[in-house]
Amino acid sequence: MESGRFFYSRNFVSSFANWIHKRIYRYFFRKFDVEIPDKEGFELLKKSAGNDGKQPLTIYISGRNSKIEQFLLNGFMIENGIVPPTHSFGPKTRFFRPLNEMWTMFAALFKPSVIKEKFIESLYIPVDSPEELSIDPVFAEVFRKIKHQEAKIIPVITLWDKNLDKKIRWDWINQFIGRYNFWSTSWELLMFMLKRRKLTLRIGIQTTLKIEENEESFVKKLYTLMNISKSNVSGAVLKNWLDLKNETLFRMELETKEEKRTAIRTMRSMSSAYSPLYAEVISYFLGKILNARFSRFEYSRDEISDLCKICALPAANTVFVPTHKSYFDYLILNYILYKEKVTVPLVAAGDNLDFFPLSPILRKMGAFFIRRKIKDDNFYRKILTTYLEQIVTAGYNIEFFIEGGRSRSGMVRSPRTGMLKMFSDIAKSADRKLYVVPVSITYEKLKEIEDYNKEKQGAKQPESEHFLKKVFALFRADYGPVYIKFSQPIYLNTKFTEETALKIAEVQEKSSVISFSAVFSALFICFDSLSINELVDRMEKTVEILHTLPYIQTAYALNNLDVNCSKLTGTLLKKGDLVPADKNSGENRKFSISKDSASEFSFYKNSAAFAFAPFFCELFRKTDLYQFVSEFLENTIMGYYESINSENPIDVSSLPEWFRTMLYRFFADKFTIFGKILEIIPKHGFFGTGKVTHSEIVAKLLPEVSAETAAATADDIFEMLFFLEKKGAIAENLSSFDAVSAQELADKVKILQIK
Repeated sequence: MESGRFFYSRNFVSSFANWIHKRIYRYFFRKFDVEIPDKEGFELLKKSAGNDGKQPLTIYISGRNSKIEQFLLNGFMIENGIVPPTHSFGPKTRFFRPLNEMWTMFAALFKPSVIKEKFIESLYIPVDSPEELSIDPVFAEVFRKIKHQEAKIIPVITLWDKNLDKKIRWDWINQFIGRYNFWSTSWELLMFMLKRRKLTLRIGIQTTLKIEENEESFVKKLYTLMNISKSNVSGAVLKNWLDLKNETLFRMELETKEEKRTAIRTMRSMSSAYSPLYAEVISYFLGKILNARFSRFEYSRDEISDLCKICALPAANTVFVPTHKSYFDYLILNYILYKEKVTVPLVAAGDNLDFFPLSPILRKMGAFFIRRKIKDDNFYRKILTTYLEQIVTAGYNIEFFIEGGRSRSGMVRSPRTGMLKMFSDIAKSADRKLYVVPVSITYEKLKEIEDYNKEKQGAKQPESEHFLKKVFALFRADYGPVYIKFSQPIYLNTKFTEETALKIAEVQEKSSVISFSAVFSALFICFDSLSINELVDRMEKTVEILHTLPYIQTAYALNNLDVNCSKLTGTLLKKGDLVPADKNSGENRKFSISKDSASEFSFYKNSAAFAFAPFFCELFRKTDLYQFVSEFLENTIMGYYESINSENPIDVSSLPEWFRTMLYRFFADKFTIFGKILEIIPKHGFFGTGKVTHSEIVAKLLPEVSAETAAATADDIFEMLFFLEKKGAIAENLSSFDAVSAQELADKVKILQIK
């Protein structure tokens, strides 16, 4: 067969054959998902009219020789105004061609010259059989025509269940019809129709390539590019959970039977049992539940688009690091990623959640469980590191909470560096690039704050205790909107430093949305009583002042203060969180916080501390206290650094007097807590034994501190202990206490409290 007839019978069509084909495509289009990680490159395809000598040759490569893929891709290109490939090595396309062209093909059987060979503007090449392609005489002829050109290589990937060619449930039929790649079009079409929305078409990230090699080398390069693209699309499914578990044990090269038994037991309790089908079903129902409990989820489509592009980079893994204020964090992030067709990550969960019936569900959704404390267990650390290395090498996206546990104060906690350092070391040994994506999740309302308050009175209740009762309580409550921010990725350098972890925590907090609840609570905390009119005026001015900092983002609810303030005040009055402060009625009636709700208001207020800190520090710019105040807030608020004040100069002289008062009162509880810690630490005799831990100190201090300051939390005390270590009042190994340094700090706190 002449090359012209060869390509004519295999080439894409420039328009739908007829209205029947158009209807068929549109019916199918509802049953498959499209993923385009490179939006900019895709837009350029629309603008490019072909190879006119200026535009590079475009080559679409595919891992499957499939009529269905060709039909879907062809229809997708027609619908989006992209010129279909002028040449194709794919299957014959007679079924998809207009009837008048069928006569042309019939005539070509007797007179081949009726089909004229087109100039090669673009190519579609399935690379499922690279050996056969590299010796194909027609391909050799075409290769000679395109050699020495610069080409844009675009991977086209179709995934069934994002599980590539794995069809475990149909293995028994393979002996009759062959592997999935060789199924007939009719069978493939039937499977497509039965498995609704189970197919994903991805137009991958473009690669520019100079065609200089021979046919064989060129095809091998295309095949390699295709495999890299597949691994970054499908990620987790390249190795199932059992393979990961077994390879972890294999690569550890365990010598004794006892080591093997211990490693097997550890892997059983640690490893994920990720099931794409199970995760899809759970995510579907989870979305229904979350949408019923939360009024809406606000996030940026542009951020999602950037995220898709990062997730599709070759030889790279995306590490999601969300803030941690609620059990909902993991569920909401998982749901958003699933909904937006971003590969859902495997999640490092604490072993406190490893109990029935929760752990089997989480394992199926991709969670693996690790101990909270592994510092002194080298064997466990070795197992964990090996397992994480298999996860990274396999191409999984990963999620973990850098804060460790949930924040009890409302602010981002100091980062725990252990997991991050492990990933940094693994990236080097696995030859993978890791991009950390800080994620900020902000809530208008959280029911869990009630449990946080109870923890101050005694030991923390285990998650397994009264689990079902807690779940029903959480999912019975109605919550407001949730704000999700995906920050720009941070490349995880293989030379890890603690500064990387601090940078992630800073980005997490600085990119948080200032909620309506945060500003509302801050004003009621800082003033004894307020009327609705005073509240609206001061909230409006506060938002205006905060927006003078370029990175501040505020909730949509803060744009409609008249209605929202009245509505929330009425709700809180009925609940008893607000109480009348006088006997007036109407607009002049004032309200104040009830004693029992002070901790909850403080939690919401603290979530905006990073935004108020620059203004508060600037009040001390020309005093001796400036350095102390800045250092104290830098260590207790992850989203604040002193350099912010120099980058964004603040004119405090223009601030209203009531706002200055608000700033002092906003941070008054922090300095009160710190002063109390400095007062009672010497009385306990914690230091000198060398055996005390931070957690033990916090557990003993919290009841005493919170008895005087209701807003005090364990997180506050932890951060202030770290600050005392930095200032030299406490030795880093907790072996000694410097009373002189502590007294100097206490004297400064007293001056602030007088102010």
